[in-house]
Amino acid sequence: MPLINKKNFLPIVCMIYTGISMGKILLEALRGYKDPYYSENIITIFVITVIATAVVGIHYFLQNLPVIPVILGQYVVLLGLIFGYLWIEGHFSELGTFAYRDAFLSFTIPYVIAAGVYYISFFNRIRNANKMLDEIKKQRRQQEWKDR
Repeated sequence: MPLINKKNFLPIVCMIYTGISMGKILLEALRGYKDPYYSENIITIFVITVIATAVVGIHYFLQNLPVIPVILGQYVVLLGLIFGYLWIEGHFSELGTFAYRDAFLSFTIPYVIAAGVYYISFFNRIRNANKMLDEIKKQRRQQEWKDR
């Protein structure tokens, strides 16, 4: 069963978006920085959150592949999509001087944290399922032994 599915996709996006937005606001307040591209950045954060959640959510369908290449592949795909989005956005509005660098840093740090939480939760579920399966097998063997 996937951790991110159709039913919980929007709540997950909202939770991650809220956390990232609050982190952005707090860091800017602590640094005393006034963002001249505030509204554009808030919209960009939401778009990136939706894209990132969707790409991480397809991990369930890629679980037959080695984990490390899947994680790195997802990261590279997401970074490409983000830079593509910035490139398109740059045609409609002015981007900051360091927009690509800032997007890289602003994406990488939350992605590592969120993906880490996701994959730890995913592997914990697998470990718990394997324990339950081992317990069922053990009970069956004991029952078979008694039936002999």
